[in-house]
Amino acid sequence: MKHWLIIMLAFSYCYAGLIRPGNGEELHYLHVLFEWDQEPNAQSYNLQVSETESFTDIIVDIINETTVYIETETISWENTYYWRVRPIYNDSSYGVWSEVSNFTTGASIFQNFNTTTFDGELVEDGLIVFGQMNPYGNNAGVVDQNGNEVWHMEDIFFSSANEYGQLFGGFLAPPYIAREFNFESDTVWHTPIGGGLDNHEFFQLPNGNYMTFINVYEMGPIHRGSWTQSFQNAGYLADGITNEFPWRGHRIVEFDKDTKEQVWDWNAFDHFSMDDYDAYGGTWNYALHKNWYDWLHGNAFYFDAEESVIYVSFRSLSRITKIAYPSGDVIWNMGLPERYGTGDDNICTDLLFSFQHHIQVLENGDLLFFDNGNLSEMLLGDPYPVTRIRRIRVVDDSECGTVWQYDLPLHLYAHAVGSVQYLDNGNYFINTMATGRGSNDFSNLEITSDKEILWELTSEVNTVWYRSFKIPSLHPDAFSVMLNQYRKVNLSNEFINGVVLDDTYPSLTFTIYNESSYSQPYIYSLIDSLGWFSESRDTIILNANEQITISFEPAVQSDSVSSLTLHVWPEYHDYAMKSFNYIMYNLLTSNEEHINAKFTLMNNFPNPFNPITTLRYDLPENSFVNVTIYDMLGREVKRLVNGEQASGYYQIVWDGTDNYGEKVSAGVYLYRIQASDFVQTKKMVLLK
Repeated sequence: MKHWLIIMLAFSYCYAGLIRPGNGEELHYLHVLFEWDQEPNAQSYNLQVSETESFTDIIVDIINETTVYIETETISWENTYYWRVRPIYNDSSYGVWSEVSNFTTGASIFQNFNTTTFDGELVEDGLIVFGQMNPYGNNAGVVDQNGNEVWHMEDIFFSSANEYGQLFGGFLAPPYIAREFNFESDTVWHTPIGGGLDNHEFFQLPNGNYMTFINVYEMGPIHRGSWTQSFQNAGYLADGITNEFPWRGHRIVEFDKDTKEQVWDWNAFDHFSMDDYDAYGGTWNYALHKNWYDWLHGNAFYFDAEESVIYVSFRSLSRITKIAYPSGDVIWNMGLPERYGTGDDNICTDLLFSFQHHIQVLENGDLLFFDNGNLSEMLLGDPYPVTRIRRIRVVDDSECGTVWQYDLPLHLYAHAVGSVQYLDNGNYFINTMATGRGSNDFSNLEITSDKEILWELTSEVNTVWYRSFKIPSLHPDAFSVMLNQYRKVNLSNEFINGVVLDDTYPSLTFTIYNESSYSQPYIYSLIDSLGWFSESRDTIILNANEQITISFEPAVQSDSVSSLTLHVWPEYHDYAMKSFNYIMYNLLTSNEEHINAKFTLMNNFPNPFNPITTLRYDLPENSFVNVTIYDMLGREVKRLVNGEQASGYYQIVWDGTDNYGEKVSAGVYLYRIQASDFVQTKKMVLLK
């Protein structure tokens, strides 16, 4: 066959286009992600970073197989850096250098922190992300395990980070919005402006919508107590009956991701009684000054998708509430005995926690929260207030058992804020304000389940962190995609970059690399203009620093040219989508005529797949054929073919169902052909 496309190895004309950091950009982090374009025919890349434009002072000089590299060791604050990249080819020759790009790093904004490591082998690797409330206003930051600042974002109230590296917080001043943001300080999503938002908690739900607190007010009575005379002196009746003073409660609101409309809400005034209030923690003493009563002080909630419930922490009532979603019914209130006036139907009243923070649910259903213990002297007989970490198991929505508890030392008592995180290695990570007794002992601790302190971070200045979390790294959105047949071709003496399918590489393959330290689901979609491939969209999950190669077999009848469009993005960081548009050239000589010379079982395509894949095989002669799907235990799942077939080329589709028409679970499956004396088995992966 005569080919009018001639492959040329014109390496000297190739150089990589630089993407990140942008030229002249100022960074507010030190763990720098470098990214550049894939170059045709390149097998790897040489990245250099220098403190001088002439590259006489090179601080990074590495060979990298992908188009993303994260440098974590050599970058410092308040400096200028220059970087460049060049491709490396199969024969180990180098292409030309890219243009030089430069970036600067801004100034550090946090004071130095002190760290002590008592047993480094047991400390979980990672960084610490935090929301600082004092000093210097509301800022978010990240430090390494030596207390060195590696990232910051100013003028943001940070509340949480999830397992995918999404960051949540908001503004405590106009424009009063809650927002998701990233380590580039970009706003990913935000609530509508205004509306009484309370930024104690805000996150994205599994359905893609967002949930937060909104403050609401109703008039209520001023209950009698030691504060009564002060209110009466201000002109109130303060008789415990007359609704004469604003009470602040909360709505929990779900916002539609796309329209930002409120699509669900739960109002505490509809479910709680004003007969339940704090009489011992001092909340009424501050009410006259604020001109409203902080009835609930909701400071945390956790959405349990598996059970479809919401757990909410109401600090002022020393109450944790379990709410059915979406009905809004209160399943139970957990709190103090009836004699303390915060409810007459609380469960687990023997726990005696008070003024708690940061409720969450572990994988096994245990509740984990930060018990500030403001009332522990009265409730538990402590000589001084004691803060405790509580891990509780609720049985039959009625009884509680303590699974694990850690009593912080007296000097680390926190009368406000605080957080706790259960780590992957089984340790606990604790953030305590520790100013409750007039001390200045702010601290972060990592401790074992045996209550051994492994690591501690402290500050020499008065510091308040609202919450802090261990995270694997910066840049959870870091990934790369490599087109494995991306080459340079000569078309009528004009060099064009494109994807080439030939007899050596007849399949379209691309590899997705998770360049982050987070496990992430990735979505890809693929389509071409001539229909060589069925339009495909799928989701795959990659563990930290894992990769997967995805292959598609073309249905092409002759030499031709098509255009390929491929989109890939992390599901929880869709702003980081990478889009590829390539010309695709078919040079497959096997398209002239398909000759069945021998029994052949070809690779299924696509693989991995969801929910449909195609199995293909050649029969050189008439045969009795059996094609069967098995699971990894050798059990028959589906018999696709069982009968006589004439010689030829065959394609059969498996739709992910068993012999009874039921959908099978995700996993690895075997497909086996037996025809005459020919037997062969191959693997395929079904995704969900």
